[in-house]
Amino acid sequence: MNKEVIVFLILILGACDQNNSSLEKIPTDRTIGVVGCSNTFQSVYGYRWAGGNQLWYVHRDNMHDYDSGAVMQWANAEQNFWETFDKYLTTNPKTSKVWWQLCIPQDQSHVTAEEAATVIQELRKRIPNVQIYVSPLSDFPDYPCEITGIEGVERAKSLANELDEMHDDVFMGPILGPLYSKEIGQE
Repeated sequence: MNKEVIVFLILILGACDQNNSSLEKIPTDRTIGVVGCSNTFQSVYGYRWAGGNQLWYVHRDNMHDYDSGAVMQWANAEQNFWETFDKYLTTNPKTSKVWWQLCIPQDQSHVTAEEAATVIQELRKRIPNVQIYVSPLSDFPDYPCEITGIEGVERAKSLANELDEMHDDVFMGPILGPLYSKEIGQE
């Protein structure tokens, strides 16, 4: 009986040790932060698997950290997105740029550039001299997203242009998509 308990403890401790070693391997030298929604984190995860090494590292277990991270939610300081952002920023102190993918649900397609500027102000507070790259969520021509609809994606396109024109430290890009059904998996 004692032998079984010892074997069990060794297995448990070995598993714990493995978890710690995998955490130590998470890169901390990334220079481009991320703001957005679940699609954004999925893009970052794909970027990593394609060999990208400048955007913040997103582990599979953290894929849903930014779920529902629409522009209006980021603009609301009471949401917990900034807490999550700050954790990633602390892990990556060399961050000097941020990619902000503008996710806009169709029922929030009225969002203004002034409301979105709140997010820019928060980024400037956290990262001095930050360069911000904005892009809309990808088009999905075959099957528009049920959340954003066509209205949300179109507003994201126009909002990205407005923010680029209004702010010297905000730039367009990268533009992703359009994404066709043959290129993406099931939701």
